[in-house]
Amino acid sequence: MFLSLCSLQLSAQQTDFDLIVQPVDTKARDFSEYLVQLAWINWPESAIAQEEVKNAQSDDKNTRKEWMRDLQATFNLNEANLRAPDTSSNVFFPRYNFGVNLNLYNILSQKEKNKISKRDIMIAEHNVNKRKLEIRAETMSRYARFKLAREILKTRTLVEQDMNATFILIQQLYKNDEKTLEDYTTASAAFFAAQEARLEAETEVLITKFQVEEMIGFKWEQVQHPAKEF
Repeated sequence: MFLSLCSLQLSAQQTDFDLIVQPVDTKARDFSEYLVQLAWINWPESAIAQEEVKNAQSDDKNTRKEWMRDLQATFNLNEANLRAPDTSSNVFFPRYNFGVNLNLYNILSQKEKNKISKRDIMIAEHNVNKRKLEIRAETMSRYARFKLAREILKTRTLVEQDMNATFILIQQLYKNDEKTLEDYTTASAAFFAAQEARLEAETEVLITKFQVEEMIGFKWEQVQHPAKEF
């Protein structure tokens, strides 16, 4: 009973690969799904996988005709019957000979060859689905890191602004002998550390943006979608 229930659940949870990568002629559910569509269109690995399916289909067509490759027909005319009969010729010899040579191995193995070619098509189609899973996961991951990098940049920019304001205040108080050199040095170090952190965040934004662009085949600025966040 338990095994039957598990089997039913597994059969009910089969993947719909049109949901993994939505067909390019349909409207994407959201912006991230739109990026996945772009990646599927432009990422070379998806094109390679789809061409492999076409190759497998062409091989299947050729395999179905393979048994004919070794089919040989012979046809011979009896020259004696083409000339006027004479006493030395065998006029009763057949006017022509016709024969067919078959490769029995190819004929008998053709059924299994057809099965193999069909399985090759299925393997190629599975590879297409595998690429869909991989491209979706990679695109979503890169986009998530890009969004995180932008949020970190926003936070570090605010921190830098606060540290700059604090440093300016401490600097002024230090000039008026209201703060010590240690206070000034501490504020200065905090400001420059915040500035460095902001520069690192900016670099991370650029790197993650480039990684998204690599997947989708466009510069980020060229992506046109109503839900795009600049």
